[in-house]
Amino acid sequence: MVVPVCARSGAADERGIKLALLGSLFRRRRRNAHVVESAPFELGVRDMLTSATIGRLGFGPIRSERSRLPGFRASAIDRPNEHEERRDIVQARMLLRDLFTPAQPVTDRERFAGRIDVLERLIRILEEQRSHVVVFGERGIGKTSLVHILADIARESRYLVAYASCGANARFDEIFRAMLGDIPQLYLRNISPTGAAAESGATLADRLPPRAFDARELSELCAQITGTRVIMILDEYDRIADSAFRQSVAELIKNLSDRAARVQLVLTGVAANLQELVGYIPSIRRNVVALPMPRLTLDEVGALLRIGERAAGVRFEKRLPRLIWQLCNGSPYLARLLAHHAGMTALAQGRLSIVGDDVWAALEQAVTEAEGRIARRTSAIAAELAHPGNELMVSAVARAASTPDGWFTPADVIEKLPPGMSLDEATHALQEIARLDGLLECEAEVHGVRYRFIDEALPTYLWMLVARRHLVGSGEAEEQNELFVEDLTA
Repeated sequence: MVVPVCARSGAADERGIKLALLGSLFRRRRRNAHVVESAPFELGVRDMLTSATIGRLGFGPIRSERSRLPGFRASAIDRPNEHEERRDIVQARMLLRDLFTPAQPVTDRERFAGRIDVLERLIRILEEQRSHVVVFGERGIGKTSLVHILADIARESRYLVAYASCGANARFDEIFRAMLGDIPQLYLRNISPTGAAAESGATLADRLPPRAFDARELSELCAQITGTRVIMILDEYDRIADSAFRQSVAELIKNLSDRAARVQLVLTGVAANLQELVGYIPSIRRNVVALPMPRLTLDEVGALLRIGERAAGVRFEKRLPRLIWQLCNGSPYLARLLAHHAGMTALAQGRLSIVGDDVWAALEQAVTEAEGRIARRTSAIAAELAHPGNELMVSAVARAASTPDGWFTPADVIEKLPPGMSLDEATHALQEIARLDGLLECEAEVHGVRYRFIDEALPTYLWMLVARRHLVGSGEAEEQNELFVEDLTA
């Protein structure tokens, strides 16, 4: 039935229109209570109303206008919104976006690839040596993922694990008060399992004074823990700017060790060595074991891709693990980013097989994203630096700069260059780059000069930019692309 509405010039009686519409819908609902209505407004009213009027009436935009805009492929509860794609493509996309997500750490052990040797070493240090551990390495190397998987495995063995991510303005008492909030008083030596404190769910945080407390008070409380073991993880410890905080943590480590407390600390952070992260404190060196995080090996990148293949049903061409390993320069972040973009490119074309062209498209997308994180002037200078004929030296410099603290020397650059290049050539190249505004800083040492890129994202950007700039196309040229990357990483 068409709702009778009197046509008027210009402004319609919106209140009357709305009442008429609602009345019509109500009458239809009564007649067809068992039918779900999906049709839009009836023709007579719909033809008369503009989009703006419909919006003012509270019915929202017309569907035809919404259809022209992009939308999410899945809902917030991870259910597909589109049904025109094949089911296997939809499922693969939803799985791959979680498997290869580069912006978040890995928290599921089934999706943890490589680093088995490092994880095993970390567990042995905690279990057999009863030491505190400092995990250090460059940014994006997988430290946070490692400690998340450690926490999962430790909880399985009935360890109590408390985790905190440090910030620049973090306070010692605030961080540890929050962490002790995860530990029940049940595990204190003088607490009865049937006592009020245990049955009420009170935590060790309730035993702390309301004021700020120091390392001595905290260690005295932790020394009373019995019947379990506690691992406290301080992630991103390098962000702590307060020297007093670091000194308090050092004192806590020493006090816990001296008291043989059943509490161990695991610190992670960006650093080149133990001293950079913890500081020069000789009294705690025998209580701490340093665990560096290495770059991914070819086998570990292959393991990462196989996890995606098994879980999502996709297939990477046989030569792609090596290519992705070379392009990512051993960085877990870049490996996941390239695998993610390559997989999504293939799925967008209705394929479960991922080929070389998908990886080149992924590299293009990764470079575009990296450009957005770098100042425009710096990006322009970097683009000029990576001109044809300079690719070997620029790629060597970029790879040499991929160190935990970013500092490198001409000797480090020589190690990344083909045989026959001299130290003088590397030194001259670095001096020329240092003259470019905003790229390199330098520092004199006893044995020469060392360099560091001012923007820590620049080495990775330069490396990907060189690889992208010298791609020669697709199809039959894929082999030439891969040979070029081989030359850069030889």
